[in-house]
Amino acid sequence: MIPEAAKDAIIKRKLAGETWTAIATWVEQEYGETVHRTTVQRWYDKEVCLENINPDDIVLDSVEDRIRIDKKIATYKAETNFYKKLYEKSLRGYAQTDLLADIIKESVPGFTKVEVYPKKTKVSGDTPQAVVAPLTDTHIGEFIDINQMAGLNSYDFDIFNNRLYGWATQLLILVELRRNAVPIPELVVPLLGDMVSGDIHEELSQSNLTNCMMQMIRGANLIAQALMFIAPHFESIRVPCVVGNHGRMTRKPPMKDKYMDWDYLMYQWIAALCKNQPNIEFHIPRSFLTVFSVCNRNILAMHGDAVSGAGSLASITKVLTNLRSVLHFKKGLENELGEVPDNIPAHFDSVMIGHFHRVDELDIGTGSAHICGCMKGADEFAMTRLQAVTKPQQIVTYWHPKYGYIGKEIIYLNKYDNTKSKFKDEIPEIWAHNGYN
Repeated sequence: MIPEAAKDAIIKRKLAGETWTAIATWVEQEYGETVHRTTVQRWYDKEVCLENINPDDIVLDSVEDRIRIDKKIATYKAETNFYKKLYEKSLRGYAQTDLLADIIKESVPGFTKVEVYPKKTKVSGDTPQAVVAPLTDTHIGEFIDINQMAGLNSYDFDIFNNRLYGWATQLLILVELRRNAVPIPELVVPLLGDMVSGDIHEELSQSNLTNCMMQMIRGANLIAQALMFIAPHFESIRVPCVVGNHGRMTRKPPMKDKYMDWDYLMYQWIAALCKNQPNIEFHIPRSFLTVFSVCNRNILAMHGDAVSGAGSLASITKVLTNLRSVLHFKKGLENELGEVPDNIPAHFDSVMIGHFHRVDELDIGTGSAHICGCMKGADEFAMTRLQAVTKPQQIVTYWHPKYGYIGKEIIYLNKYDNTKSKFKDEIPEIWAHNGYN
């Protein structure tokens, strides 16, 4: 209990700034009553109301004490007033919210009844869609040392094979999920170049796992198996092909006969391996570009090395503007001369490129421009020179006959590095005997 005679003194001491411990000690010394500091504090909080204290009733020793106590009382009253107003405002807010909630509940029956639909396990759509899943920048035969990459990436024949198998299986999973809603009879797999590592740089020719011939043969064998693995799941598969820059057979990029490179030979090999699969159709032009149609849209496919810089919207737009002019000129030739070789449409709506080893999507007005990723992922050049690392990835895009491009998903491939592929990396005996292994 707090001694009655001590109460005024406790108030005075607290207002003077003493701690509860000091006040409790003083009470014990002055009145012989042992009280805990929390007991004094609870009595003060419960019984003492500073709003009702008359400062004149408190006897103080100096003017400075008076000023200090008056300031404390004024601060307390100001804080009390603030919290009272905040509390009242909160009450009004709650009252308004409750009022609105009641109004809403009363108003709902006045609206048109919202129909309750029975649960369906499957959504069906009548309009068939198509899937375009590019395969680009595989750089088969390149070796990426995980030790030089700070543990971020590695690459060799086995990892390529595992990632290719992961790409094929994940593609089928994504398609089957979408088929719960719409039919998807058609798949387009553009091969966008840089399929082999090549030897265009001296350090590549020294660090590659094998020569260009074996890069081409082993890569063709595995990609053909991937296409055959996918084929039974679609009514038709089209494979438009364009060459890259890593497969060239000259040190400098050629202008004439640009198609004559290891990518072109690989495409021919893949087509030969798949010739008995009736629903796979290849288009292998002698050009650095091609245009294929899907869902009433024309898509320009090229590797992307013709685009300067880092593949910005401005640089891509510049190249596409020039190509639109070229194809428009071709349309004029068709009108004058009749059919022009290679049967490439004279216009395009969208574009797909590789080369830049990342995934990106840009609006080009008539459609979309897609940078489609890279299967090998980041290498020592990207790590050292660019200080930029991207995951090995490929895109899957969806197309609608009325709306054109309607969305995409990304397949991240490094998670399949340790997933054993079912595709067999076999070297034909005739090539092994001739020392190409």
